[in-house]
Amino acid sequence: MPERTMMSFPEGYPELLEQIGQVIYDRLSRRGIDQTQSLAFEMTEAIRTEIGGVQQYIPRGTLFELSQRDEEIWRKFTGDNYAALAREYKLTEMQVRNIIKRARQRDVTARQYSLLAVQN
Repeated sequence: MPERTMMSFPEGYPELLEQIGQVIYDRLSRRGIDQTQSLAFEMTEAIRTEIGGVQQYIPRGTLFELSQRDEEIWRKFTGDNYAALAREYKLTEMQVRNIIKRARQRDVTARQYSLLAVQN
């Protein structure tokens, strides 16, 4: 595995911003984008000037990841593949059934015509 190239930041640059800049630099580099270092620094500076000076909590996004997974399971659901989906996603069949039930309810609600909306 090739060693990851690190971007250099000015002396005394805030540590958290440098970490963010390194992540941006890494992602841009992987895509082979030109001017990676200057773009990464420009984006890091934009973050610093837009939200700097405020204590920020950066969520892990676990609920977002789970909802993405659940939507993927719903798209792959064929009506009789609970066990296969459970194996694929390392879940119990009951968990898959609950995910499908919630997704089906959301789908029906989204498609259902609202009787309350009809007023003359």
